[in-house]
Amino acid sequence: MQAVRGIVVIATVLAAVACGGGVEPAVESTTTTVPLDVTAPTNGWVQVGVETFDLVFTCYAAGAGDVVAIGVGTDSGSGQRVEALVQGFLGQPYLGVTVGSSTRYEASLEDPLEVYVHDDTISAGAVRWERDLDLGSGEGEVVGFGAVFVECSSYEKRLPEGY
Repeated sequence: MQAVRGIVVIATVLAAVACGGGVEPAVESTTTTVPLDVTAPTNGWVQVGVETFDLVFTCYAAGAGDVVAIGVGTDSGSGQRVEALVQGFLGQPYLGVTVGSSTRYEASLEDPLEVYVHDDTISAGAVRWERDLDLGSGEGEVVGFGAVFVECSSYEKRLPEGY
């Protein structure tokens, strides 16, 4: 079996920075190439409301407990490509999922977000997901609650290229 390599993941990195009692989101967009062996079994899932996406994640350890997991897969219902970014940086957690070329779900800026790293897992629970999140106002269309679970059997000892 041949493996498909060099899948491009467009990742939007979001950091909520507390300033004088308010939260001012900042955005930085990067393009990252993530190798994917399509024969690999899934090692994680993302639940967004009533939908659950089983994905193949690559895990990265940036040091000092900071981790990033990038997952790719296919929506079993629509057949569209699904990409996920899980960022577990101290003070700057982020969760984002893109389905197809136009649907983006992100964790709400209004609720606290905790991304946990324990042994070989990265997880987040009670995530309020929003679609079409406006970073200026912090408002979007609430699509429901969900969770994230990633099992990392190994970690790349760096951040993804271009991150």
